[in-house]
Amino acid sequence: MGGTGAEEPVNGTAHASSRAMVAEALRQRIALGGFGPGDRLPPERELAAAFGVGRNTVRQALRELADEGLVVTTLGRSGGTRVAPTRPGGDSARVAVTAGIRASLRDYMEYRLAIEPFAARLAAERGAGAVRRELVAMLDTEVDDLGAYHRADTRFHLGLAAAGGNDVLSEAVTRARAEMFVAGNALWLGSDWSRVYPSEGDFGPAFREEHEAIAFAVLAGDGAAAEARMRDHLRDAHRQFLALLDQFGAQG
Repeated sequence: MGGTGAEEPVNGTAHASSRAMVAEALRQRIALGGFGPGDRLPPERELAAAFGVGRNTVRQALRELADEGLVVTTLGRSGGTRVAPTRPGGDSARVAVTAGIRASLRDYMEYRLAIEPFAARLAAERGAGAVRRELVAMLDTEVDDLGAYHRADTRFHLGLAAAGGNDVLSEAVTRARAEMFVAGNALWLGSDWSRVYPSEGDFGPAFREEHEAIAFAVLAGDGAAAEARMRDHLRDAHRQFLALLDQFGAQG
């Protein structure tokens, strides 16, 4: 998630990968029942902003789903892209997709628990003073919506990983986050975030609350505390993801 939604080149491996990611996320969202038969999908510009890709990427992903018979696109003022009248696979597809996302989240969160707490320790023990202060300054980032939250969250976690000065570890954190959020895209789009936050207007305070204990431990140079607070944060995040997933598990 995240990104500006600016248009991308129409060719190249990166574009193909982004198109496949968007198509798979929407495919899973439909299978989960997040978009029911006949439901209109969000406009291209909203999907582009949600996934952090260009509108051309979204357009091609939707064309792929249309070729599969999952969606139908019509033109005109009342047109748009809607889920096909019958959801392929029915409840069995929903159960399978839910189980797959749950297993993927478990694997990625276990991996992140293995590397990010140690990255936080290194940031506290080896990070330059200016860099540690910048992590604290990030707590005041303006966060108006879910997209802004994900951008701020990514900036904080990657900045912290880089602060420790271990390029191999920093790359591992970057890769783990990117792959996990691709796998989780089917959950974020249009989810009822009241399961996680009291209202969508609380993303800003939530971002600060979730990260300030880590940032201040890093600022203080307390490696043990930074490691422990990051571990707590990741476990809380895993519970939030599962709460979102439970929305779909209850649907029939």
